[in-house]
Amino acid sequence: MLLEDLQNWYDVKGIEKIDSPSLLVYPRRVKQNIKRAVSMAGGPEFLQPHVKTFKCQEVVHLMMNEGVYKFKCSTIAEAEMLAMSGAKEVLIAYPMVGPKVDRMVKLILAYQDTQFSCLVDCPAQAKHLSDHTHLAEVYLRVYLDLNVGTDRTGMKPGKNAEALYDLCKSTSHLIIMGLHVYDGHLRQIDIKERRLACNEAFEPVQKLASKMEKKYGKEVSIIAGGSPTFPIHAKREGVVCSPGTFPYWDRGYALSLPEQKFTYAAVLICRVISRPAKDLICVDLGYKAVASEGPLGNRVWFLDYPDLEPVSHSEEHMVLRVQEDMDLTVGKLLYAIPYHICPTVAMYDRVLSIEYEKVSERWVTSARRRRINI
Repeated sequence: MLLEDLQNWYDVKGIEKIDSPSLLVYPRRVKQNIKRAVSMAGGPEFLQPHVKTFKCQEVVHLMMNEGVYKFKCSTIAEAEMLAMSGAKEVLIAYPMVGPKVDRMVKLILAYQDTQFSCLVDCPAQAKHLSDHTHLAEVYLRVYLDLNVGTDRTGMKPGKNAEALYDLCKSTSHLIIMGLHVYDGHLRQIDIKERRLACNEAFEPVQKLASKMEKKYGKEVSIIAGGSPTFPIHAKREGVVCSPGTFPYWDRGYALSLPEQKFTYAAVLICRVISRPAKDLICVDLGYKAVASEGPLGNRVWFLDYPDLEPVSHSEEHMVLRVQEDMDLTVGKLLYAIPYHICPTVAMYDRVLSIEYEKVSERWVTSARRRRINI
């Protein structure tokens, strides 16, 4: 336990000088979460974290300090941020179509100390990637993206997947690395129920991997899971896990994944800007400041006032129902935990690093942009 856990760990001296809304990050707690994830995975070689949550070089470097050098991401900008940070392996877990293919080629040529890979889930896409890499005279590593029930991207493990694997093997400039599985639809709160569903979904994946290993005489790498199934896949021999939210954590996963003991490491600050009625306050935490795709009551949780009830939400305002005797006057500052940290971070071009109750640094959220250089 950190010493700061014995008090209000989120308190910041001089907080009245910080404009709101702002996002604060606590590096000591981030480090604690990274160490826990590495331990759960069985070592840094079995961890390939997704960077969509934090999108900054500072957290990448904290992970590298724990021996993590391979990462997963969703955008070219995130991949470039990782390469600039010194990542050895980067999987862009997103279909490369249209101009993204040309950008992928440029990325490979610009950062040759990093091994890049991407996903493929249909023959047309494989041919498109193969044609472009052949013209550019570069080799592209690919993972076969499998759909085990999320129904977002990927193909079902089976004969069509075998044929696509064979097709990738037959091309001149694609290097098939293995299988990629994201099972984000499995969110049962009971870990036993989640494990049963996860094992059932993974069974055909394992069969496909075994079949390809026998056919080609080479081990098939498997990258599997997100945050909900992370502790389940971590028990599988040789499987690399790719959770993403753990460095900062959030209220949503704290409630729905009770078996994972990560700690909150990112906090929003906001202020009461109006008290339009005796039982209502308005704070400066609108759509532009906190992820708002969930139900109104599941967007933010106030640390010192957990019973505050959101009643309306708009671009720059959040109205909350309060008890009349609450000391929530205009100007009052509130600390809050978002239910969904990933899109919340993407709203801030920088976050404030807090150490020993003071602002120590400003971390640029460089990969929130669509482009960095490429």
